[in-house]
Amino acid sequence: MSTPSTKDRLVAAALTVVAREGISGASARVIAAEADVNQALVFYHHASVEALLAEASRKVSTRRAARYAQRLTAVMSFTELSAIARELHDEERHSGELVVLTQLLAGARSRPAIAGALRDNFELLVQPIEQTLARLVRGTALEEVLAVPELARSIAGGFLGLELLDGIVTDIDAGPFDAIDAIAGVVDLALQAGTIETAVLRRRLRSARP
Repeated sequence: MSTPSTKDRLVAAALTVVAREGISGASARVIAAEADVNQALVFYHHASVEALLAEASRKVSTRRAARYAQRLTAVMSFTELSAIARELHDEERHSGELVVLTQLLAGARSRPAIAGALRDNFELLVQPIEQTLARLVRGTALEEVLAVPELARSIAGGFLGLELLDGIVTDIDAGPFDAIDAIAGVVDLALQAGTIETAVLRRRLRSARP
């Protein structure tokens, strides 16, 4: 196994410091000490602490997006999509990544580089969700009326909101995910309807479309 570069060690150290001390405690001195390197190397490799934290946010989001894409590939129904969302939420909560994400979002308002990185990172998460939704509705009554890109962004945003709520509300109950499960079940039933029912559903969806 290759030894991590100093640049990578600084990114890992930044994530550790943010998780442990919050973004307000993520100074060049503290991050360098965590990485066991000279403080000057923070600015040599990343120009600024803000740039380093932006790179750290990309690291987290790239990892999350890859995990989402891998898990969503096998999803064959909205019910399965809901189940995977619940599993991913539980995994990320226990991994500590939610703490880091919450802190980075909190600091983004006053740190433009972090805000820009987080916007780009959000799109990374939207992509696998959009691809999955497009696959699930292809050839169904929903394909003609569902704005898949917008729905994917809404789902990603809602999921992010639930994750952040979990970061500030201890032991959030399963209510939101239970509601999502119920909606997913109804959608799957609609998509499994017979030819006549599907034709009726298609007409009603068309008439309801703005």
